[in-house]
Amino acid sequence: MATDDVEFVAILTLRYMEPHLMGLAHDWVEQNAPAEIPGATRMRSFHIAPDRGMSIIWFESQEALDAQLPMIKEFQNMLAEKFQGRAETQKGVTSPNLQFGD
Repeated sequence: MATDDVEFVAILTLRYMEPHLMGLAHDWVEQNAPAEIPGATRMRSFHIAPDRGMSIIWFESQEALDAQLPMIKEFQNMLAEKFQGRAETQKGVTSPNLQFGD
C-alpha cells in the first residue's frame, strides 16, 4: 500500500480525576506545549466530556510519528501528573477503505 493512501497519527486522551482541572490544564498546555512538532502536519483537540479530552496529531510519515512519540508521551504523562489525570497515548494509521470527506 502506498503511503499516500494512509495517514499516520498519534491519538492522545486524558481523563481528569478532578474535572474542574480540565480548564486549567487546557490553559497550561496553550502556554507550554511546543509550538511545532517536527514531522507533524496538523493537530486537532477535542473536549469529549467535562472530565475527558482528546487530541489527534497527524504526521507526514510513520518514521516522523515514531521519532516524536517518546516526547509526546512524556509531555502527556507530565500533564496527567500535574493535573491529576490518566493519560493514554496511541499510534494509529488510517484505513483508506473506511473513510470519507476531508
